[in-house]
Parts: sequence; C-alpha cells; structure tokens
Amino acid sequence: MNRIGEKIMSRLRAIRVFIPCAAVLLFVAMLPQCGSLGFGARDFEKVSENGFDAADNEVDHNDYAWAMRYFQADGAEDGYVYVGTGNNIANLIYYYFTTLASGGEILDAPVTPPEIRRYRPDQGPTTWERVLDYRDVQNEGEYQTTGFRFMGTYEAVVDTKGDLVRANYLYAATQGLESELWRSRTGDAGDWEVVFTTGEYGPSIRYFCTHKGKMYLAMAYDTFEQDPHPGELWVSDDGLNFTPVMQDGFGNANNRGVEFVVSFNGWLYAGTKNDVEGYEIWKLDGPEGGTDFVKVVDKGATDPVNEIAGTPVIFKDHLYVGSIIFFGFNPQQMQGFKGCDIIRLDTDDNWDVVVGPHSTSGYDSGFNYFTNAYCWWMEEHDGWLYAGTWDQGTVLSWILDNIPELIEFVQSAGGDEKAVLQELERLDLLYTGTHAGADIFRTQDGDHWIPVTTTGFDTPGNYGWRTMESTPDGYLYLGSANPVDGLEVWRAKTPED
Repeated sequence: MNRIGEKIMSRLRAIRVFIPCAAVLLFVAMLPQCGSLGFGARDFEKVSENGFDAADNEVDHNDYAWAMRYFQADGAEDGYVYVGTGNNIANLIYYYFTTLASGGEILDAPVTPPEIRRYRPDQGPTTWERVLDYRDVQNEGEYQTTGFRFMGTYEAVVDTKGDLVRANYLYAATQGLESELWRSRTGDAGDWEVVFTTGEYGPSIRYFCTHKGKMYLAMAYDTFEQDPHPGELWVSDDGLNFTPVMQDGFGNANNRGVEFVVSFNGWLYAGTKNDVEGYEIWKLDGPEGGTDFVKVVDKGATDPVNEIAGTPVIFKDHLYVGSIIFFGFNPQQMQGFKGCDIIRLDTDDNWDVVVGPHSTSGYDSGFNYFTNAYCWWMEEHDGWLYAGTWDQGTVLSWILDNIPELIEFVQSAGGDEKAVLQELERLDLLYTGTHAGADIFRTQDGDHWIPVTTTGFDTPGNYGWRTMESTPDGYLYLGSANPVDGLEVWRAKTPED
C-alpha cells in the first residue's frame, strides 16, 4: 500500500474510534442526572499529617478518624470540620483477642487518650487545632477512654435569663470503660461539658440522631463478655436529660447492640448487632406517635453472617443500610471472609439489594471483594452517594505474605503489634498479591457504582474509610483508619458554577 493509501486507512481507523467515543460523550452529556460528574481519586487532596502531628501520634497513636462533623456555632461567622480520634485501636483489639485466647483477664489494656481536633485551613493547609484532649480529663496511667465514637449536632434547650430557648450544640460520644456524652456550644477549647454517662461497664454510644425534635441515642455493648447485655435506646427532649426507651434488644437478647438510629419517612429506624441470627432493622415512633416497635428486616437481610446493620444514609427518598462483619469473621457462627452488603428500603419498607447477592448493581458482596468486610460509612454529596469500606485485605496481606518474618519479629519484639507492622512495612514485604487498602465507590442512582479508589489512595495502611462529611462550602471530607502511620484526612471540592 502506498503512502496515500496508508493515510486514508489511518483516517478511517481514527473515524471508527472517534464516532463511538463521540456517541458515548453525547449520550453522557444528554443524561438528566449529569449536573455533577462526581469525584475521582485525583480530585482528593490530603489535608492532615498522619495522626495530626508526628509527636502526638508517636505517643497516643491517633489511628482512627472515628468521628467527624461540620459545626457552625450560633452567631459564628465560620464553621469547622471536627474529628474525634480512636486511639491505638488495632493494638487494643489485638490485646483483647490474645488476652482472652490465653485465658487472661483484660486489666491492663494499652489505652491511650483520644482527642477532638478541628480543621483550621486559615492557619495552614494541614493545621488541626486541638479543642478537647483526654489527657486533660483522665490521669496518666489511668486512661479508660479509647476514642470518640460519634459526633453530631442537636438544638438543645438552654435557660437564658429565665427564658427557655433552643441553641445549637456539637455533641461527641466516647467509648471506654465508662462511655460519656460531651457537648459544646462553640466548639472551642475549654467549652466542653459532660451531660450523660452510661456508667462503668455500660454500653457505648454508637450513634445518635434527631427525630421529631428529640435526641435519640443508640447504645451497644462492645465488650467481649460471654453473655453480653442486649442493646439499648435512650431519648432526650432537651439534650441534657436522657431516659431509656428500650433496654432489651427489641425483645431479642441476641441484639446486643443498637448500632444506628436515623429519622426516615416520619419514623425512627434502628439497626442492630446480632452475631447469632444476623442483624435486624426496627422502626418506632411513627407519624401517629407512640413507641410501638415494628421489625422491618431480620436475619441479616441477605445473609445471617451479616451481624451488624452499621451504616445508614438517606439518599433520594430511600434508606440505604450497609452491613458489617466485625473484623471480617463471625466467631459465633464460625463464618467469615465475606464482603459487606448494601440494601435499600423504600417508604413502604420494601427492600432490595444494591450491593450483594442478586443485586441491582451487579456487584456481589464487598463490591466483588470478600475483603471489604465493612460498609463503614456512606455520605451524600452533590447528588452522589459515596460508600467507604474497611478492607481486611490489608490485614491478610500482613499475615499471609509474611508469616515467617511475622513470627520471628513478634517473638523478638515481645508481641508489640504496632512495631511488627512498622517493621514489615520498612522491609517492603507488605501488601503484595492482596487487595489492600480501603475502597470508595460512588453512585448517582444506587444501581450503578463507580470506583473512586480501591487502594486507600495508594496507601494500604488506610485500611478503612471510617468517616465522611459533606460541608456547606462544597467540600467532601474523608477520614481514614490507619493503624500503621496514623489517621489521614482527605478532601475534594465541587467546582463552582
């Protein structure tokens, strides 16, 4: 073929490629939903040092961005993103399991004090101001609180010169030997008070929400007891005084925790932890009032192995719920290595599966990865729903790929798990051949999901996306769980019109 013929054939090939691509672009442009293209991995930037700062992280091990909330105080010009830490969590879990396996008692757990920080980009791109530190609450050597498990806002009743008015407060719930509920009207350091405590060996406050002007607390027993107490639900109409609504796991002792509460369709919905029969979802206090309990989902929805209904979000007039299998294995059923499922409830409590067996999306459990054992957080932002996972692939890679080195180093390090992980990372033996690093997927309709990252933003130590927060100024914040290097916070911003 001469040169002229080659040029003609080259142009024909280019046209054959261009026409279908142009057709796809035209089709996408004509879609009614495409007001926003959503975020990809490249849209996110890291806005924190690991563990907030090296010196503090070295001592306190700020592993988890366990709680996150945007809060703007009444009358304030600016709002801030607040993060509550979970400290030394991976090492605590390791300690609990090894201590119980050896027949010992949990007496000297390696607890380090958590804190709350808020983002101050006006002071620096990675500046997080400390506003509450448990080093100022409990004495060194007597630390009993492991982290701030959940944060939210509520308009509480305030007595102002004899007049009762509503004021916006930021609330933060802890987990520890004695779980506490803190609040602040400004979010500033020195302006925090404890308004409720569950008592020693009481449940932890896993979640709370506002429903019909009242504040509901979801409580779970996170202990490793042989016969744990069932989950509880408490309520307050002023944000200060709390009374129990339910303390028997909705009549099922195997519901050892209420993991979430959310107001949807005029009802209060609650999801449970049930590692024997699978999670349940209940509703109460509907449009007609009253507190009758109605069960709407049981047996883990798709699979009894789904022990926790842990992640709720309301998206496009539906309630989405993501499942969790704690640390990827259910010892009660001796089942595990199964990915999370996401179901979707409509206003008549009909539900379908959007991620899991026979799903509308085509994704099997864990977005096709069994290692995604948790759907750990879901958040709506600019018309998209984002779902983050906890990926046990990171943990499995530490174990499966490095068994000889792991055994040798554990013996030489005296069982210090954090030192083990850091040493293995230094030796560059981690993460090979496994799906390591937590995932984020997004969807505009619940049925078609697009991966944002499947590698923890190329950081396998980010084994979970624990929190997300959409803010009024157009940012989506992500908080990671990273037991190797310390938590990370990332954000992306929706382009302005």
